[in-house]
Amino acid sequence: MILLWSCEDDYIIQTPEVKYKTGDAITWRSKNIDDSGWSLYRGNTKDSIFWARATIDILEKPKPFIPQGMLIYGFGAYEVYWDETLIGSNGTPGNELEKIGEIDRSFIIPDSLAKKGTHLLALRMSQKYHPEKQRGLGFVVGDYKNIIQAPVVLTAITYIFAGAFLLTALYFFILYFNNRRFFPVLLFSICSFLFSLLIIIEYIKFYIPIHYSDFYVRLEIIGALTFIIAFIIPIYFSIQFSIPKRKLIATIYFFLLLFLFFYYRGEYDFTTQVLILCMWFVSIAMAITAMVQKREHAFIVLSTLLINVIFYYYFEYDIGLILSFTILLLCMFYILAQQIKKQREVYEYSLVETSRLKNELLKKKIQPHFLMNTLTSLIDWVEESPRKGVYFIEALAEEFDLLNQIEDKKLIPISQEIQLCKSFLNIMKYRKEITYSWHEEAIEETQTIPPAIIHTLIENGITHCIPDTNNTISFQLVQETSSRHRRYFLRTIAGIRKPNKATEDGTGNKYVKARLTESYGQKWDFSSQKHPQGWENIITIYV
Repeated sequence: MILLWSCEDDYIIQTPEVKYKTGDAITWRSKNIDDSGWSLYRGNTKDSIFWARATIDILEKPKPFIPQGMLIYGFGAYEVYWDETLIGSNGTPGNELEKIGEIDRSFIIPDSLAKKGTHLLALRMSQKYHPEKQRGLGFVVGDYKNIIQAPVVLTAITYIFAGAFLLTALYFFILYFNNRRFFPVLLFSICSFLFSLLIIIEYIKFYIPIHYSDFYVRLEIIGALTFIIAFIIPIYFSIQFSIPKRKLIATIYFFLLLFLFFYYRGEYDFTTQVLILCMWFVSIAMAITAMVQKREHAFIVLSTLLINVIFYYYFEYDIGLILSFTILLLCMFYILAQQIKKQREVYEYSLVETSRLKNELLKKKIQPHFLMNTLTSLIDWVEESPRKGVYFIEALAEEFDLLNQIEDKKLIPISQEIQLCKSFLNIMKYRKEITYSWHEEAIEETQTIPPAIIHTLIENGITHCIPDTNNTISFQLVQETSSRHRRYFLRTIAGIRKPNKATEDGTGNKYVKARLTESYGQKWDFSSQKHPQGWENIITIYV
């Protein structure tokens, strides 16, 4: 909307009839001479001086203290006479050894001459470079400030687009080298970079003086950039939608574009329009094919291409080109982002599955050892204190029963997790003959968490900590809740078995992280570190 608003001009573009005559007579600037015999075509003037005359209208009376101006588009060096008065020059007519002057040049009209009505504009000109090119003259008359400011404002806004797509291109270029197997990332990066260059080259004339002899160099660059973009975009869609025989289609399409590019070469704007239309038709065909094959996002691409028709036919060529390419690249960006998201989810799921398999393998190795030690302790308790032996058996049965209930679940109520932890501590009390105390605070029992993650952290605490002087290890579970997250603090109050050992993720921590990723994606955080009273684990789940 900003771009469209910026295109509203407070000046009038005029296309009057221009008459030409080869020769050089200062009297040809006069209003009173008869120019009825002058030609409407310049012809090939080579190095000769020639004159051009036209009548320009100022339709409204200029406001006081607002200087009026004129912008002239044209090839050649020239002097400008407004109502017989010299108001400026662009280069030196007849002496163009130095390339001085610009394609378009603005001039202030003196207040005494900027009156409402019809005025005579006379140009004393020469066109040493490209004398065979019969480009006409264009005139803009109006508020001088708007004449020189409007192109700069438009350029600034379009260069925001250029900068955005340049940064996008750099980001995806780096991303491609981190994942070279995903070729559409590279195609999108190249396309964004070329589009950024296209905008820069298109509007470079507004802030870098370009002599008319270099005008066609700029147009050739624009044509080459458009050719590459017109080739890449359908190729991108063919890969994303897995179009059958796309290599053959790409080859045929490339030679078609190449033929059109050289066949219409020299017609510049028309050439780029033909290339864009060819790109549009091929992309439409691919989108329709993808819809028939029920490919994801095919409808979005088809809708975007149809919207581009509106921009292309109902706006000026430059503005329509930028808007249509912008919408199309944003569509490509959306499809690519969705595909990268899916790849990321698949990758994360594979990590979760890998961690789960490792954990299951570890459990199979640990369980026989755990059972052997537990049964050995149970024999001792049965012999020494049969009643406590029965309690030991009941605690062991409860542990296995709870594990059997949660083994296939993704999330369980935290109350069930706490019950599992208490049951485990009850077993370890008989096995280790250590007092394990449990404290909880502000726990919302209806909340859910992945199964056995707190249980795993308690196992870590028992393994890596030693009891205090009272032969006790205490565990504290505290919940902190806000509008943005739930946070659980699990503190093990005891001595650390090896306080100077460097901390690193063991199997237990990896299991916790894998379970959190499985349930919450990236919306979690986990930390495990020393605490003045022992060890602290912090689990944060973001809402």
